[in-house]
Amino acid sequence: MARQIRSITLGLAWRLFLAQAFTVLFAVAALIITWGDKDTWGMDMFMAEDVADALRSVDGRLQLDEARWQKVDARAGGNLWFAAVDDRGAWLERGKVPSVHAPLLARLPTLGATELGSLVPPYLDVARVMIRYDEGRRITVMVGGAPKGGLVDGALMVLRLIGLWFFLPLIVVTLLVMPTVIHRAMRGVRRSAQQAKELDVGQPGARLDAQLVSTEIAPLVEAFNDAIDKVQQGYAARDKFLADAAHELRVPIAVVQARLSQLPQGELKSQLLTDVARLGNVAEHLLDLQRLDRNTTALQRLDLAHLVREAAAELAPLVVGAGYGFEVDAPNTPVWIQGDGLALGRVIANLVHNAIVHGGGRGTICVRVDPQGLLDVSDQGAGVPVGDREAIFEPFHRLRAAGNGSGLGLHLVKEIVQHHGGSVSVGEAPGGGARFRVNFHRGASRRSER
Repeated sequence: MARQIRSITLGLAWRLFLAQAFTVLFAVAALIITWGDKDTWGMDMFMAEDVADALRSVDGRLQLDEARWQKVDARAGGNLWFAAVDDRGAWLERGKVPSVHAPLLARLPTLGATELGSLVPPYLDVARVMIRYDEGRRITVMVGGAPKGGLVDGALMVLRLIGLWFFLPLIVVTLLVMPTVIHRAMRGVRRSAQQAKELDVGQPGARLDAQLVSTEIAPLVEAFNDAIDKVQQGYAARDKFLADAAHELRVPIAVVQARLSQLPQGELKSQLLTDVARLGNVAEHLLDLQRLDRNTTALQRLDLAHLVREAAAELAPLVVGAGYGFEVDAPNTPVWIQGDGLALGRVIANLVHNAIVHGGGRGTICVRVDPQGLLDVSDQGAGVPVGDREAIFEPFHRLRAAGNGSGLGLHLVKEIVQHHGGSVSVGEAPGGGARFRVNFHRGASRRSER
């Protein structure tokens, strides 16, 4: 079972969320320990806010929402008290104000927001001074009679105080903003991945750009580039070996052919000459592949129709001698493409030779070029099974193990066509048989205007 690929972006975002959550919990715990004094009790700040909100300034007087006051006082067990004054001297009191606060009441109009704690049970002398504004007037309120204390009350007060307004932005930043920031920071990695996907390892100098990624990812990119260098070195060593082997084989093959020609005629001589010719064909195809890999010359403008007619004229005796009819259909007007005439001549020759070998020794071999630059070579043989239509272009693949082909001809065709920026495919010819189609793609070939 394939291992599921993990997301770096989600992984980092999740770890950052955990780190932030731990930091917040630590801060909240510190606040609770700080505010949750076990000895000192303070006024319930939220109940004090409810009392202050019940006050209004109307026509120069302070008015109290009695229903709301009664409800809040009931929650405090009937012990609530307050004294309020506005900036014009209007005064209002409710409940029993502790005598200890009498000096402060005289200064109430000049007091700012503050809190008074208590160390003596039942702590009803706790008080909180709050300032609110109504209709443009400042109202200063001293509220007491609802003590809160201990770690539990301190914790609840901290959570209510920092609550939604603190945690909501944190959640938004962690779950929405942070993944976006990380995703943008990973753009270099995605660009490197796209580079790697498009990289042609067979091309010299093919490497990933380490400048696209951060210093943490750069060692991975450099290691990948080192691996590419080793692969390219292996390719170069293989290519050199194949080229040297092909060159070295040409001389002994020619010697063997010369000595075989001196033998008396017979079935054994014919078989040996056929086998040696096949070996020579393999060597020539290997050399062709090496020449193609090393060919860096620019493609030239040439007439595909004229090239096909010339190649067909050279191949006609071979086709007819093998018992086939031969049909060539090429426009009389030029079909211009950018290409290498010698290499494309090998493409036509290999496709025709393939048709001769697999055409069943009967019917007609057709070579056609259309004005858009499509080249077709078809026969009337057994055709190519659907399952083998991709594999036959691989080196040394043959439909029949006992066949006479080298297994390199169609691979050479594919390499040459791809070198020209085109593609080659095989399908079924009209009336049966195989049809090989070479497509030079998107206007690479065009019919000239006369």
